[in-house]
Amino acid sequence: MKTSLEISTAGGATFANCNSQGSPLFRVNAGISCEEALEQASLLMDCINKLTLRGGMENENGTVVWAAHYLGEMAKALIDDVATGLQVAQGGGA
Repeated sequence: MKTSLEISTAGGATFANCNSQGSPLFRVNAGISCEEALEQASLLMDCINKLTLRGGMENENGTVVWAAHYLGEMAKALIDDVATGLQVAQGGGA
């Protein structure tokens, strides 16, 4: 029987910075399975690919571009937090 190490998100990555101080509006939650987090990041990246293709084919006054931008921020935060979780699991700290 193969034993797998459960690695989870660290909960430190943020996205959607706002206001003049650049305060983050959202944060990746700690304790989410890295496998599930990467699955969500993959789904977000699929949406980004579809939106940017559509944006390249049509001119919608930037609506599609902004949607892709926010989805990209979310996907990046998930991937960054998974990387931190992997470092913690390997004993490297956060």
